[in-house]
Amino acid sequence: MKDLPVLTISNFEDYNHCQHCGNSFYIRNFDKHLKDNLFLDKPHGHDFFILLFITKGSGTHSIDFKNHEVKAGSLFLLSPGQVHHWNLSADINGYILFFTKEYFLLDFNYNKLLTLPFFYTHINSPCMEIKEEDIEEVSNIFKKIDDEYLNKRKFFHDVIRLNLKMLLIELERKYTGYRQAPGFMQYQMNQLHKLETLIDAHYKDHKQISEYASIMNISLKQLNSLCKKALNKTPGDLLQERLILEAKRLLVYSDNSVSSIAASLNYTDNSYFIRLFRKLTNLTPEQFRTVQLTEYIT
Repeated sequence: MKDLPVLTISNFEDYNHCQHCGNSFYIRNFDKHLKDNLFLDKPHGHDFFILLFITKGSGTHSIDFKNHEVKAGSLFLLSPGQVHHWNLSADINGYILFFTKEYFLLDFNYNKLLTLPFFYTHINSPCMEIKEEDIEEVSNIFKKIDDEYLNKRKFFHDVIRLNLKMLLIELERKYTGYRQAPGFMQYQMNQLHKLETLIDAHYKDHKQISEYASIMNISLKQLNSLCKKALNKTPGDLLQERLILEAKRLLVYSDNSVSSIAASLNYTDNSYFIRLFRKLTNLTPEQFRTVQLTEYIT
């Protein structure tokens, strides 16, 4: 078994369409995308954002070890670093769209992208259901972007980015998985996302939660209150969950021993790591590996 592949846009067979896009944008009909990129049935990660809109077919889509139903109207919104794979019916179709943060930044503020609720990767769900009466509206935006991408008329990049922003705004309006606590302000959501970003960058360092609060220039009490109000969790819970997610990935997508995985996550006490893993998953690391390899790899 090889290590988990992390793909870039240039890995995809349709890259001849992307040569004017600086390795930063891609859109295609989903059935053609699958046909020309047969490696996609195995788990993989990406270094870009993904929008996958299903207009026909069924199946399951696994994102970071959580299974989601696939059907007409399903829309999946993945952030860089998330790991996924799928099991889909033969008649599956829709649109798949990739873009990098650099592509979005050419015209828009990256902070706006990061504050969209579906890109809070450890907080909100990365999937949503488009209502039947709204499927055509959403499809038409994807079609407009696809048309610009294929025909490359004058200023087509600008038109793509304008439509991409419009699409993201419409999806934010329709996103039903967003459960913002009453009285929770955008500033507080921004702070929560900042914490998530910091944890993602430093989780292996085992920083004290007070260090995260200091970097964010808020008190430890404020940080605890923020997480409790929004998620009913502590900042420590979020840190542990990120560490265990990485442990899960390493258990399934590498051949490393449990002790070497613990060491790579800076756990000096292997038995403590095993106890923590079992506490949060109800399985030992070896049991988790066995179950997941049976389900995901075979």
